[in-house]
Amino acid sequence: MKEIRPVAKSEIKEALANNAWDLGNQVLYNLCSKHPFHKTDQEVIAKIWLIGRSYAAAIERHKIKGLKLTGDNFYAKRVAPKIKRRKIDKWFAQLKKEPTPENIIEIHSKLTQLFYEISKLEKRSLASKYLHFHRRHLFFMFDSRSITAIRKVTPSGEKQLPNISPAEFDSDYLKFYRRCLWLQQDLKRRFGRKFTPREIDKILLHIEEKL
Repeated sequence: MKEIRPVAKSEIKEALANNAWDLGNQVLYNLCSKHPFHKTDQEVIAKIWLIGRSYAAAIERHKIKGLKLTGDNFYAKRVAPKIKRRKIDKWFAQLKKEPTPENIIEIHSKLTQLFYEISKLEKRSLASKYLHFHRRHLFFMFDSRSITAIRKVTPSGEKQLPNISPAEFDSDYLKFYRRCLWLQQDLKRRFGRKFTPREIDKILLHIEEKL
């Protein structure tokens, strides 16, 4: 079993001091706060478009043979109708009632499946980020850089990670989420406060840059 590399206090300080992207991210938080629902084409397209493009995870990058819809038409005629038809606001309502790790994982899985139906590509990273900007204290943001970093600072053994048993899940995000929970708990134990998913993301990206 590999030895865990603890996150140093100096690394946390340096990571959280980097505020270059804070204003841009706040724009996305504000967008989702002011337009939390998925009832109109405008609110659906604005959020999917801006979050996806901001994080290089645009949903219009698809793998559908013979589909002639591109650009604006892809959003207007495929993305928005499919998202509105699925009524994902009910998922958010359920999450508000029971914000358990199991429900968090299940809703991420459902949204990942929906994005796959739309694009025929795995969009678990976009799903995690889309959900994060709607519920910033619940969802950790999944991407390749964060995965690389978190494997260095969390246990390799499954039994050491928090136990979560959702009814349905995306296995890659579930593994990542369990590691993020472990790290969040470890940092709270060592430094006396609970770091938010946004702060965890900053810390992981800072560590990855140093690898």
